[in-house]
Amino acid sequence: MILEKQEEIFEHNYNRIKVLFRAAYSIGVNLMAPSKIKDALKIVHVGLIMLAFLSVYTQYCYLMRNINSIPLIAESIYTALQVLSGTSKLIYFFFTHRTFYRLLDQTLTHDIIYQMEIFQHDFPINQMLKREIDVIMNRVWRTTRFLVLLFFYACFTVFANYLVAAILINLYHQLKETPDYQFILPLPALYTFWESKGMTFPYYHMQMFITTAAMHVSAMTGASFDGTFVVLCQHAAGLMEVHNLLVQHATSPDIPPERRVEYLRYVIKTYQRVNNFMLEIQTIYRHISLAQFLLSLISFGFMLFEANYGIRPNVNNLIRMIMYIMATGTQITIYCYHGQALTNVNEEIPVVYYNCNWYDENKTFKHLIRMMIMRTNKDFYLEVSWFTLMNFATLISLFRASGSYYLILKNFQED
Repeated sequence: MILEKQEEIFEHNYNRIKVLFRAAYSIGVNLMAPSKIKDALKIVHVGLIMLAFLSVYTQYCYLMRNINSIPLIAESIYTALQVLSGTSKLIYFFFTHRTFYRLLDQTLTHDIIYQMEIFQHDFPINQMLKREIDVIMNRVWRTTRFLVLLFFYACFTVFANYLVAAILINLYHQLKETPDYQFILPLPALYTFWESKGMTFPYYHMQMFITTAAMHVSAMTGASFDGTFVVLCQHAAGLMEVHNLLVQHATSPDIPPERRVEYLRYVIKTYQRVNNFMLEIQTIYRHISLAQFLLSLISFGFMLFEANYGIRPNVNNLIRMIMYIMATGTQITIYCYHGQALTNVNEEIPVVYYNCNWYDENKTFKHLIRMMIMRTNKDFYLEVSWFTLMNFATLISLFRASGSYYLILKNFQED
């Protein structure tokens, strides 16, 4: 792959994750090169934000109408939280989509790899390095494609279940002409200003449209925003593996002894670029991820409660709960898993430098090795604002805290 032109690599990698870009287009976000036509998507972007907020207001009305029934409002609360989470990401996208485009462009074109000075100079080891780097990056992209598709379909199945179930049930009762039938919406919502209109046109259709738009925001912002996080983190981890590979070959017999200091200096420059790329990922996701973690914490508690005390215990609700828990669980696990992965790959760096047979080299080489061991001998973490870290310990703590919320709701219900 590295032997190909950047344009060919971009096209190849784009095709692997094009579902991510299509999900982004569907919510009015352009993650590709800017153009006048694509910039017009901002109209869709702003429109969806307004519809999502209107839907949250109607869910609030539903909640207040049924405030005395915890089982009845549980689903309303956690679906409203998911819509709020998606809306916050959509607003964040509005101001930062150019930054996301730049980072994704660097990822799809393997820009950091192509900037490596090692390949701009005639080192005898270059062809072997390119082959080994190809193996690493191909593995990274296969994993990336799998995770992006997995999360996309997890979000889409929840969206489709809520929407299709509501449409079919309403259609059935409409054809059957069920007397005094109260139609249902994809999400628990109450449009008080159209409450007396029933299923008449256009009021019923407008309610379905607004609620569906809110669900679409929740599902597709998850697929695109969190999918982008997967792509960037997988690429960053792959780049750090490439860096470690370069260090391992720093004392290879294929590199003339008189050129090893030059080679190591180029490796250090590569490390700086990869480290800057990782810091950019941390910066862009640092604070917005807090909303995801807090809302997921509360949502899990309500979902567990709904699964045990739902007012409509049937197969459809059970399937819906399983899909929702899987989608939300996958969402938060993605953040913690990749945060842990970047921490782990960074912990390997000083060990790799120490194990590269530096003791047989000259003083300059040894000095550079000592400098890099000291420089890289510090922990790297993706942070959730100033509160916690993205790692497995946080994931376990979040599940435990969700269990505590569930017990609180259970006690309220029993009282």
